[in-house]
Amino acid sequence: MDTLGIIRQMESDPALRAQLRAVLLGEEVLSLPALVADNSRQIDGLREAVADNSRQIARLWEAVAEHSRQIDGLREAVADNSRQIARLWEAVAEHSRQIDGLRTEVGRLSAIVGGTVEEDAVSVVQTVLEAKGYRLEAEPEAVEIDGEIDVMARATDPAGAPLVALVEAKTRLRPADVRRFAASYPSLVARLGIDDTHVGYVYGLRVYNGSVDAARESGLGVLSPDGERLAPLQGVA
Repeated sequence: MDTLGIIRQMESDPALRAQLRAVLLGEEVLSLPALVADNSRQIDGLREAVADNSRQIARLWEAVAEHSRQIDGLREAVADNSRQIARLWEAVAEHSRQIDGLRTEVGRLSAIVGGTVEEDAVSVVQTVLEAKGYRLEAEPEAVEIDGEIDVMARATDPAGAPLVALVEAKTRLRPADVRRFAASYPSLVARLGIDDTHVGYVYGLRVYNGSVDAARESGLGVLSPDGERLAPLQGVA
């Protein structure tokens, strides 16, 4: 059979054609279409995986960008808080300076008021003693005992008998002030070395309720800007 006959027979006989293809091409060549189709499917799967990864990466980049914006916002908030804290510390320092100034002013005013109270007490006790017939040997003087300023006046009666008057001066005179002075009065007399007849007074620009009663119980006299409100007992001890 010539070549042309073989070709015609192969065309008319599919089984023969398949056998001849297997002989001529081999199994590896014949399996290439299936391998190509499988590779195409794998490539499509990889392309989809790459696309999904790309989408995930894009979302991650967006998340990173959002986090960066949040971090920038937090940094700005921290910086703003730091500026506010600095301003608050400045305000605290300014308030401290103002408080120090107020304390100084209060101290100055207290000294002025304290001096005024003592001066008033001097004037009142002098007037009261003179009204009782006493003659002052000298201007009443301020004496400081344990940080407290009291007034001491030395006088003589018409017969020449000496008298010493001790006055505790307060801006506001309360019963507790009276009792405190009464308790310290004996030691005050001893520390000042007073041997003459003596009387004790408490003076207040403002005399609170109960103060006169407390003085009466202690034997002290009470003075106010209006004069003597209660006469003292002599030689209170």
